[in-house]
Amino acid sequence: EPKTFKQTSNMVSQKTKDGHQELYLDYVTESNRVSAELDVVDFDAANSSHSQNRSLRLDETYNLNAKVLHELYFANCFCPDSQIFMDSNTYMKLQRDFGTFNDWQESFLACSMSCGEGWAVCGYNIYLQRYVNTIISNHSQDVMVGLLPILVVDCWAHAYHRDYIVDKKSYVIAQMREINWKCVEDRLSVVEQIAKVLK
Repeated sequence: EPKTFKQTSNMVSQKTKDGHQELYLDYVTESNRVSAELDVVDFDAANSSHSQNRSLRLDETYNLNAKVLHELYFANCFCPDSQIFMDSNTYMKLQRDFGTFNDWQESFLACSMSCGEGWAVCGYNIYLQRYVNTIISNHSQDVMVGLLPILVVDCWAHAYHRDYIVDKKSYVIAQMREINWKCVEDRLSVVEQIAKVLK
């Protein structure tokens, strides 16, 4: 089922928000379709690298990732009264793992600018045991194994071209100014619990 999000930002137009919502709903629909087809796929034919099973598995990852990444993004951005406190767990953990909070910001911006059509993600890597900034190309390529996302920014052109044309940097900075730090803090708390179990 699709989720509902309040995108109250003034940093992107209503047309962009509406278009993004329609795209998200398409991914939900496709994800459900692929899931239903996988329920009845002929596994006996799965030996071929070009089998229906392989194609559906690739589609499953692509569409499910697209759905989840959009949900994470919609929830952690679009917060006009964005603020983070120096004594928050998020601030202290990012400062710990990047040197300073400003270093984290610069790293995340650079990551966002480098990812092309895809996603900039800050998350905890269970193998490195620290927070990292990374990219996901498209929706299902270059995915770092062991990553638990706490912050996601959509860097596909459709997220900014109506409002920023080719000025991706201004778009990313605008998104970073409207991070919902309460949402990020809640995710980080869950991640910290998972990290304790996996130690």
